Order: sequence, then structure tokens, then C-alpha cells
Amino acid sequence: MAYAALLSVVQVLEQITHENHFSSLFTIKQQIKTLHERFCFLQSFLEDDPPHSDAVTDFLESRIREAAYHAEDVIQFHVQSKTSPGKECLVSCGKSGSGIMSLQSQRGKNTIEKLYQDVQHVVDEVDSIVKEVVMIMDIRKIKRLQFCNNTADPGSPRVAPVAKTTMVGSDDELIEIKEQLCGGSSNLQVIPIVGMGGIGKTALASNVFHDSLIAYHFHVRTWTTITQDHKVPDILLGLLHSMTRMSENLSRRMGELADCLYKSLKGRTYLVVLDDIWSTEVWDEVKMLFPDDHNGSRIILTTRLADVAAYVNCSGPSHQRQFLNDEQSWNLLREKVFGQECCPLELEETGKLIARNCRGLPLSVILVAGLLSKISRTKYQWGNIARDVSLAVAASEEHISSKILSLSYNHLPHRLKPCFLYMGGFPEDYEIPVFVLIRLWVAEGFLKPMGSKCLEEIAEEYFDDLVKRSLVLVTKKRSNGKPRFCSIHDLLRDLCIKRGRDEKFLHPMDGIQERMENKRRLCFSKPVEWFHFKHANTTSLVIRSIFCCSYNYRVLICFNLLKTLHILEVHFETFPVEILQLFHLKFLSFTTGFIRYPTLPPSMTKLQNLQTLIVGSSVKFSSERRLVVSLPIWKMPRLRHLVFLSITLSPAPIHDEEFPILENLQTLSTIRNFRFTKEATAMIPNLRKLKVVYNVNSDYELNNLVLLHQLETLNLVFQPSLRTQSVPLRFGVPLSIKKLTLRGCGLSWEDMTMIGSLPNLEVLKLLDMSVVGKEWDPIEGEFPMLKFLQMQRLDLKHWEAENAHFPSLETLIIKHCLELESIPSAIGEIATLQMIEIEDGKLSAVESAELVLEEQRGMGNDVLQVRVVNTDRNSSCNRFVDLEQRFSKTYYEYE
Repeated sequence: MAYAALLSVVQVLEQITHENHFSSLFTIKQQIKTLHERFCFLQSFLEDDPPHSDAVTDFLESRIREAAYHAEDVIQFHVQSKTSPGKECLVSCGKSGSGIMSLQSQRGKNTIEKLYQDVQHVVDEVDSIVKEVVMIMDIRKIKRLQFCNNTADPGSPRVAPVAKTTMVGSDDELIEIKEQLCGGSSNLQVIPIVGMGGIGKTALASNVFHDSLIAYHFHVRTWTTITQDHKVPDILLGLLHSMTRMSENLSRRMGELADCLYKSLKGRTYLVVLDDIWSTEVWDEVKMLFPDDHNGSRIILTTRLADVAAYVNCSGPSHQRQFLNDEQSWNLLREKVFGQECCPLELEETGKLIARNCRGLPLSVILVAGLLSKISRTKYQWGNIARDVSLAVAASEEHISSKILSLSYNHLPHRLKPCFLYMGGFPEDYEIPVFVLIRLWVAEGFLKPMGSKCLEEIAEEYFDDLVKRSLVLVTKKRSNGKPRFCSIHDLLRDLCIKRGRDEKFLHPMDGIQERMENKRRLCFSKPVEWFHFKHANTTSLVIRSIFCCSYNYRVLICFNLLKTLHILEVHFETFPVEILQLFHLKFLSFTTGFIRYPTLPPSMTKLQNLQTLIVGSSVKFSSERRLVVSLPIWKMPRLRHLVFLSITLSPAPIHDEEFPILENLQTLSTIRNFRFTKEATAMIPNLRKLKVVYNVNSDYELNNLVLLHQLETLNLVFQPSLRTQSVPLRFGVPLSIKKLTLRGCGLSWEDMTMIGSLPNLEVLKLLDMSVVGKEWDPIEGEFPMLKFLQMQRLDLKHWEAENAHFPSLETLIIKHCLELESIPSAIGEIATLQMIEIEDGKLSAVESAELVLEEQRGMGNDVLQVRVVNTDRNSSCNRFVDLEQRFSKTYYEYE
């Protein structure tokens, strides 16, 4: 993983350059400058290099990766020796790029001399790589010129499947696409089919292509499959071959091929299938060859990339292929194994388990079915397959699943590859918190700064890109529509692990005998104990990251260079002080045990490079009994995100130059009884997310919150002990707020005018008597951008509203408002409204919601849904029981 290694070492070099803490590095100042220039050049080379894989490229990238690792290790071992005096540190030796480390004493003049020699050794190796890269760039320029001057040299065109394939999924999908093909506008239309590799896009297109009605409807049908390294002449030849209009005497020149295809389609009602398109450039190169004679011609396009689908069909929706449900998976498996025969009853239960373990991916089902067809039809043999379906798929058909899914990985730009492979470090079937994933990417150094964007914004763009490429599945969203949890399919996780090992990027530690030397990222799916390390040469460990589900404190002694320690499932009764020795640590997550009041040592400030600190709890206490710890953050200038169930911060320093402004701090959750003086707000100018809880009556100067001009998410909680006040609690809200959650602050409905005037507010949650009063009559022009409104445990009785009051509202949730008589009927007229949900409300409120739905259905509105939760009365609207499933038993909050 050369690109990730380059990003990381460049960040290390830049940090060293901008700091004066380590005067001993002055002797290698010029070498550091040279390395920075060379590594930036190599980084640009990889960014400009199109995604592809061959022996020369793979070897070159391995050399770049090892050189970058080598440089980073040499410098960080030296820094570690200076921050931990008296400890022995490691420096490189042997052949450059080998990754082999040896123990060297770092004392006196020998230290500086050895450092100079080691760094110069890296410089020589990098200079050699740069010369090779320059030569490769020159050769590629010559080849591009030769290609432009040559006539087409087409390979074998890939044409349509010869017959229908087994229908994957429901018949409704087939019917829907057939209706789009045979009905609707007479203009030429493009119908994209989108989904991850192996989900059945080609199978669906093939069934449509060979359908008898489609064959009758279209005069001409033609199909071609497009490779990642496509050439336009190959595409044209494929389409012409599919139509059997390829003359032996036809020239292979681009112009003649294009003319022949255009004339073959002109004036005819045609269906073209472009299977497996990988870029918008392909479409731009061929779209002018498809004439629009307003005769109902159609183009079906299959792709793994949502951006491609949106580009070719900007005026209409794409057909998104979904994972199979358990019943569909079993039907497909049974048909592939038994054909028209019946499945023996003794195998049916095991067969359904196998189908379910394929996780809805048709490719998995088909490959497992092929394996089942070759073994004895016994419950014992099928049980062996059921116990590890992923292993069975990996072993079937010469790793065909890996080959298919690897296409998606190979096509990724270099910047996305480390982010994708990193997801293989999480356990199987694990719902990954997107907040954690993005902060881990930041701490690992996978992100290249871009203009004024912060690293987290860049990471969010990377995440969205992976989703659009059908590699990552969003499993749960936040109230503002942003992803909250995500996951990847088991086969994609297997791919991440395999490629991660091959590229020396990620190393799952599955057995006691696993060696750890020269491994940088370790993933433990089983409890971590000392036996994993007792045979390791701990002086040669260059480990930077650890994921694990259990813990033995002694293992940390080995990891002086650790950057990320993600052990959120590990429960501590007391804070492991060994962590304080990890000078380079940027990301730390762990869980407290059953104690109510854990403490963090004041010496936490030793972790000067810490960016993210997440502390969860194995017990979810009530809101007034949550964990409380104290932390002096004012001497931690690189801190970006602090997430606790509850934490008390030391007061902000007043006019003390010893404490730098925390310009990087973006998240504080959940802090308790903090006083927002002007000095405090000035110390955290770039805060974006804040959750604060108050349970003691005092002046917290909350009006100064308006001074936090970057704040986007604010969650204010006033606990019951404060609700006896006769005067509502006051606070200021900056205009930048997009998401506001209030609990127990006792505002009046008249105060909503102030909140309604916030120009960027998209999400508003009014919870637990945050507003007191029986009537709410909003004013027109308020809440112009509000998309999500939740009211919970309020004493509101009468609510008057028009559609102009909430012009952008998409979701309305009302919970436990036992006095609310009805939902305003005009709410249904809001053009953007998609959902009304009522939980535990009065019968009249439920009936009013049903009436809104009935009126909207009569007006042709099929988008709006009404849900009623936990009600004893039957009604015609959709109702369900909300059973929120947490991804684990560890409790923590990000909002």
C-alpha cells in the first residue's frame, strides 16, 4: 500500500519540519527536506497513475512502500528515544526497504551519527526509485503516442450471454424494467442497473435481453461487455458482432466502425446493453453513436458505480439492485442444486442456513450451490459448508468470487484503497460506526489535505465515494440523513483481508503462532493475551495500529510507535497507565467497566499527539448517574474529538499564554456543568459538535454559545433537578447550527421564534419538557431549512400550522405527547414531507394523521408514509414496533 505509506511519512516529515522540539534532528534537516520532496513527487506519480496492476507496477509500489516505512521508522524511533530517555530504541539496518530492524544503543555521538547514516541510506534508496519512476513515465508517454497513431487492434469482443440465466431476485424487478423498456416516452432513454459486484446486474439484464416480449418489441438487440481497460473500437466491434453485422472486409479503423454501427441502428427500434461500465468517459466516447429517432429505443447500462449511473441518466432514477432476502436466497440455492427436483427434507433446514449465511449476495449463493452439487447430499457434508460459507466460497471455482470482486478494488483510485482495506480490520458482520471509522482514517494519515477542507470533511467524501462504488453499505442513518453505521459484505471483507496481507497493510492475528515482526496493523478477533507476544522479538516491532476485542495490559509495553489503539470492546476497571508511554498515539478508544466514577490521570496530557479519545461504558446508567471523569484538555493542542458518556473539564485558563488555543478541537461530548465564559469559547473556536449536561443550578454563561461560529450540532440537556425553576433556562444559539437537540430547558413556545429564525437549522429535537405550554402557533417564514422535527414528552395540546411554516420538512416524529389533540391537516400539503410517525399518542392524534394520509393518497401522493408505534388500536396505516438494535453492548454517544 504505497500511497498510504507515502501519505503517512509525508505527514511525519512535515510535523518534524514545523516543530523545534527535537534539536538533534537539525543535523539531518537537509535530508528531511530532500525526502519530503522525493516522497511528494512519488505521491503525485501515483495520483496521476491510472488504476491498473502488472508485475512492474506492483514491484515498484512495493519498493515505494518499504522505503516510506523505512524512513518513518527511523525518524519515529529517534523521536521516541528522546521522549523516553533511558529506553533503548530501534533504528534501521540492513538492505534499505527490507523492513528489518535491529536493536541499537542510542547514546551520545553514536546516536546522531547512526541517525545520519540511516536517513542517508533511505535517501539513496528513494533517489533510485525516483529515477526508475521517471524512466517509466517516459516510456508511457511514448506508448501513448504510438497508440494514438495506430489503427485499432481489437481483442475478442465480449457479446451477450447466449441464453437466459436463472432469475435472481423477485419477478417485480424484471416486470419494472420491461415496463420501462416497452412503455413511457418515445425518446431514447437510458436505464442504469447499479449494484456491487456479484449482486446480479448482468443476470437481470440478460433475462430482460432474452425475454420473448422484448425480442418481439425491438427490431435490433445488441450487447457488449466493457472491460476496465476498454478501447472504443472493441466496444463497437462487440456491438456489431452481437448484431451479426460484422463484415469480414470491414476496416478496423475507428471511423468506419462508428459509421457502420450508427447506420445499423438508424431508423430501427433498438435495445443496446452496455454491461459493466466503469467510467463516465466510456459513455462520453460512445453516446453519439446511438441515434434518437423518437421510436422508443432504449439502452440498458450496468455498473457498480452510482456516479456513472447518475451521469448517464441525470433526468431519471437508477435501478438499484438489492440483496436477496432469506427466502429468495434459498429459492436460488435450491434451484441451482436440485433443478426441478425437490430438496430432501433432512437437508432443507441446513440448506436454508447456508443460504442465509450467503448474506443476500447472489454470487455467493451460486458458488456455494456449485460446491454443494459436487459433494454428497448428506446432512454432515452440508453442515460443514454451513459452518463457514465464506471459506467455502473462497475455495470454489478457482477463487472466481475474488476475481470478480477484485475488479472493484483494482479500479479504485489510490486515495481510496487504504480506506477500503482498513474496513477488513473490523469483525465479521460488525456494524461499523461511521464516526469512528472516519476518525481512524484521519489518525492513520490516509487523507491528503485539500484546500480549506478539514480532514474529517475529506474523509466523509471518501466514505461517500466508497458507498457510490457499491463497496460499502450504509445500515443506519442519522436524523440529518448522514450515515451512522455501515458494513461490508463478508466476501468484500475477505477481499480486504487477503489484499491487506498481500500488500503488507493489514494483518489479522488468528492464531497463537502468528508472527508480528514487520507488521504495522494488527487485528485480533479473539482475546489478546501475552502468549501472542512472548515469542516475538519485541525490539523489532513496528506496529502502528491495533484492533482487538480483549486485552492484557502487558502487550502495550511493546508498542512504542503505536498510532491507533481501537479497543472499544475492552473493559477497564482502572485506566491502564501504560498507555501514557505511547507518545505517538493519535486515536484511543476503550470501555470502562461497572464502576460509576472512573478517573483519567492528569498526566493524560503526555499524549501530545492524541487526536481522538472515545470512552464507552459496559453499563448504561440513567441520565443522572452516568460516568463522570475529569480531564484537563487545555494542554492537548492536537485533540480533535473527545467522546464520553459524561466528562467534567477543568475550567478554561484565563489569559495564560502557556495554554495554546485548541484550534483542532471539533467534538465535545458529553461534558458536564461546564461554564462557557468568553475565555472558554475563545479557546475552542472551531468546535463543530457539542453535547453538554447540567444538573447543578448556576450561571453557565450559555449566551456565549453564540460565539462558537463553527458549531453545527448542539445538544443541551438540563436534568430534572433544574426543572423546578420558575424561570426557563436561557442560552444562545449561533447561526451556524444545523442540528439542535434540547432536553428539559423549559422554554416557552414563544421562544421558538428565535430558534425558527436560524437560517441553517435542518434537524430539531424538542425532548422532555424542553418547551412548556399548551399551544403552538408558528409564524410564517420560520424554519425555512428544517427537514426533521421530533417532539417527545411535551405537554403540547393544540398545534396550529400551515404548509408554509415548515416548507422543507421531510420527517415528523411525535413521541409520548399524551395531550396533543391532532396533527395539523395542512402538514400533509408540505411537498417534501415523506414520513409522519406517532408513538404512544392520543387516539384523536392518530386519527388526524390517518386523515392526512387519506387526503394525500386521494391527491396522488404515494410518497408520504404514516407510522403508528405501540398503539392498541388497529388502523389502515403502516404500523410497526420499534426495536432498535445496537451494534454492540458498549454504550457511547456521538451527538
